Amino acid sequence: MQNSLIAALLFLALARPLWAAPALDTAALDPCGDAVAEAALDGARFRATDGRIIRLALVKAPELWGADGTYRNWPYATEARDALMARLKGQALTLFCEGPKTDRQGDIVAHVMLPDGVWLQGDLAEAGTVFVFPRPTRRTGLADLYAAEAVARAARRGLWAFDNLQPVDATGKGVRTGWFQLVEGTVVKAERVGVTVFLNFGDDWRSDFTAEIPVNTLRYYEKAGLDPLSLAGRRIEVRGWIDFKAGPRLLLQGPGQIRILDDTADKEKAPAS
Repeated sequence: MQNSLIAALLFLALARPLWAAPALDTAALDPCGDAVAEAALDGARFRATDGRIIRLALVKAPELWGADGTYRNWPYATEARDALMARLKGQALTLFCEGPKTDRQGDIVAHVMLPDGVWLQGDLAEAGTVFVFPRPTRRTGLADLYAAEAVARAARRGLWAFDNLQPVDATGKGVRTGWFQLVEGTVVKAERVGVTVFLNFGDDWRSDFTAEIPVNTLRYYEKAGLDPLSLAGRRIEVRGWIDFKAGPRLLLQGPGQIRILDDTADKEKAPAS
């Protein structure tokens, strides 16, 4: 029964027209080798046949800890891993890098192109098997990824079928310390205190949800053409890990973690790339 359910979820995630997946302009990226996938480690990371670990740039999979892991698997974590493996195994892949080639763990962080020319990240985002989650130095293709994710969200495809992976209201009780979440709300106040910028989503910063922008990341916002102080009164979505500092807080390491939402649900945009 469980295998049948997993197969059904994978079919729903992958059974959609391939033309819908966005394309990637690789002109601004650096070619960083080829790889043949041997095994998927989670929905956004795989091991190549030569032993290298490749992490997909700009996306995050539901966390997969395994039976003996420290934490419980997130919903759809196993299905996301299986979907990645079904898409990749045995294929010759082309890698493109932006910014640092590797992360702190030594994994290669790359955009992946399939032999048929399909951009893997766009394909997975449109299938609903990954979250878009950029780092500040990697932004090529971000707007297209958010558009692909919006398609999956609207269809409640893949991970978006699960209520506890949906965006939560910044002023409600759904914001949870220690969780990776998407939080939506209107910025009541945007202010600089010392060298740090705070986006307050409630009247009492001592208890309400706040997004914090550290001073060392402000250059990324300037480069993207986004003034965080201009977000006062705007309805936005932020995404990342929630911790606690005089109330629930989300650290925004780059502008790609912010999406500006229009008044209507079907008109959304990410900050300029």
